[in-house]
Amino acid sequence: MQPFAEHGEYVNFLGAEIGLKEPDAARAAYGPEKFQRLVALKDRYDPHNIFRLNHNIPPTQAPRG
Repeated sequence: MQPFAEHGEYVNFLGAEIGLKEPDAARAAYGPEKFQRLVALKDRYDPHNIFRLNHNIPPTQAPRG
């Protein structure tokens, strides 16, 4: 099974307190490629970071205003 196993965590098992204490927990759980895809989605659909609870994936730049 080792060749098929990947290092990672289930995001749902991290808990909200981990997301607050460790802001990079989501980045580590998703891995770099998936995290960048999620950032692109966040930039497109939530650039103001309204949905920021739990394991937040911040947009590239929050618009000023």
